[in-house]
Amino acid sequence: MTTLDNQLIPKIAIQLVRSLIDYGERKGIDRPDMLQVASLSDDQLNDSRLLIDVIRYEKLLHFIANTLADNVLGFHHGQHHEVSRWGVLGMIAYTSQTFSAATEAQYRFQSLSGNMGAPHQFTDGTLTTIQWVPAYNCSYHLAEQIVTGLVSLARELTNTPQHSPNAIYFTHSCKGSLKEYQDYFLCPVNFSAEFNGLVIENEKLEIPLRKSDVETNQVLTSYANSLLLEQSSNSPLEVIKDYVMKTLPSHVPEIDEVAECLNLSVRSTQRKLQEYGTSYSHVLDAIRKELALTYLLQTNNSALYISERLGFSEQSAFQRAFKRWTGTTPKRYRDQQLFTDLDSSEG
Repeated sequence: MTTLDNQLIPKIAIQLVRSLIDYGERKGIDRPDMLQVASLSDDQLNDSRLLIDVIRYEKLLHFIANTLADNVLGFHHGQHHEVSRWGVLGMIAYTSQTFSAATEAQYRFQSLSGNMGAPHQFTDGTLTTIQWVPAYNCSYHLAEQIVTGLVSLARELTNTPQHSPNAIYFTHSCKGSLKEYQDYFLCPVNFSAEFNGLVIENEKLEIPLRKSDVETNQVLTSYANSLLLEQSSNSPLEVIKDYVMKTLPSHVPEIDEVAECLNLSVRSTQRKLQEYGTSYSHVLDAIRKELALTYLLQTNNSALYISERLGFSEQSAFQRAFKRWTGTTPKRYRDQQLFTDLDSSEG
């Protein structure tokens, strides 16, 4: 793995880690055992600004799932709503006027909760699609945790236990009881789909939230802005990766856009990246590569679809870039990984 790859390893906010450990403890798992698996201390769990690499979080997910013999841990944990799970983002959502405003804040400040994935939102007529695109080949536990958490949050914010989207989508195959998913979500649940996320009526996004507090929300938003400015200065690669991932489905962001996101001039942004021994073009290329591998491993989407999502002008340009990254074609890469997974399962 190159130095840049190491710097761009996805991170996750400590609040979500703490929430999962608390959940495991309530289920009877010894807290010290979970902390050891995640290579964390209780003091670190209380450091609200700490981000840890997703590899440690994935180890924790699998440890708890195996210990509890829970094949759908992410789905079950996602149902237990806690405002604190998302740190300042959770509090902003909690005090927002509408769920639409809450998702807008999530989009704006996503990097504060890590960059393990990015939200994408599309409106078509009376329906809105909210997708969560993972930044790496994540476990299905994490995908289910994120999507289920969105529904759990909506029910809490609207004070409506029966609040449900029109449909739920997961890119993986069903790992549990389809009826259990449908009974919880109260809508069709689709597996082996093109994306992880949900479709919801636009009007449901504008329902007034029961715990809205405009003044508190403004204070929290101002605080989140200050944290984002601090992160832009201290960890610019985290902010850049988050911005690029969110923007790619619509267009390839130029460096001036990225500089504006960092609240820096283009020249200062270039200097900042030089301090990390890289450039914007190299960072953009590395992010596209990781997303391409993720799409191929996590979905059955065509090479054409993936190339469009990554902002390539044509499929042939994506094919050339992929050959440069991996030495093979997207189809051969996907087939090789499929055979590797089959060999591993048989072993």
